[in-house]
Amino acid sequence: MNTAELLKTLSDAVTASGKKLGEIGKEPIFEFLKRNETPSNLWEGIYEKLRQLHEPYNPPKVDYTDNSHNDVKHREPRKKVFSEIKKIAG
Repeated sequence: MNTAELLKTLSDAVTASGKKLGEIGKEPIFEFLKRNETPSNLWEGIYEKLRQLHEPYNPPKVDYTDNSHNDVKHREPRKKVFSEIKKIAG
């Protein structure tokens, strides 16, 4: 089996298991690669590609306690508009 076929087979097996790749771990993956006579120098690379497929990219988390980016402009009302409303209302 070439690397692409191995990766597809492993990816399908992980999906079928219903578990996350982290729950499965490296050992069963490496045992499969060993049984398929895959050179051991390729194991980490294949596992890394498999991890990229099954573990979504986690964007950096935003620290909402830092208020430097949450500054809201405080605007003063136009006094002329409100003085006209007061004249009409009262």
